[in-house]
Amino acid sequence: MNLVLDIGNTLSKYSVFVSDKIIDQGTWQSLNIIEKFKTWNKINPECQSIIVSDVYGVDNSIFESIAKCRLVWVSSNISLPFKINYKTPETLGSDRISLIASAAIKYSKKNCLIIDLGTCITYDFVNEFGEYLGGSISPGFSLRYNSLNTFTSKLPQLEFNRPDNISGNSTDNSIHSGIYYGILAEVKNQVSHYKEKLENLTVILTGGDADKLANQIKNVIFANHNFIAKGLHTVLQLNTDEF
Repeated sequence: MNLVLDIGNTLSKYSVFVSDKIIDQGTWQSLNIIEKFKTWNKINPECQSIIVSDVYGVDNSIFESIAKCRLVWVSSNISLPFKINYKTPETLGSDRISLIASAAIKYSKKNCLIIDLGTCITYDFVNEFGEYLGGSISPGFSLRYNSLNTFTSKLPQLEFNRPDNISGNSTDNSIHSGIYYGILAEVKNQVSHYKEKLENLTVILTGGDADKLANQIKNVIFANHNFIAKGLHTVLQLNTDEF
């Protein structure tokens, strides 16, 4: 039995594997991740290996003192199914590494653009030779809504609402339109840029806000949590095979 744990800023997703099959999965609040992890370890003493992708910033030493088995932290320093051609590999977040690894495994020998729509929008490109060449980072939906309110004196704080028209007929509708169509245009432009340079491109859309662009971008693959979980489990196997 192995555990794959993907710790996000708000929620942590866990998947339990036996061989290559997921037998259990769920979510924990990242705020309570230490207690949840401690409880899980107590009731699952047969766990052999654990892989953790963490953007929340847990205390590694506490986790390692709780774990009763081998524990692998996702970083650029572990064995990965792709080559990193990036000037500062140590600055690559574990969330980006996890997505790139999952794409490199599932769509090996293909050019892949992975778009993750979360707090930030990240674009990561791995080519058909398994080389990670970099990407882009921009503000996501929530950051754009928050920044308009925070850095202006009169614009209101709003929550996402899909606009009916690109021409907003009120301040609220204008904000919704600007953010939604701005992000949509950005994503489409990124995809077009890569497609102009590459005949064969697999575009993977994932993240908590990916559904906001559903049916708006042609020929993309919407990846669910299992996509990342299975990829991380393969990365875990790559690293535990060394022992």
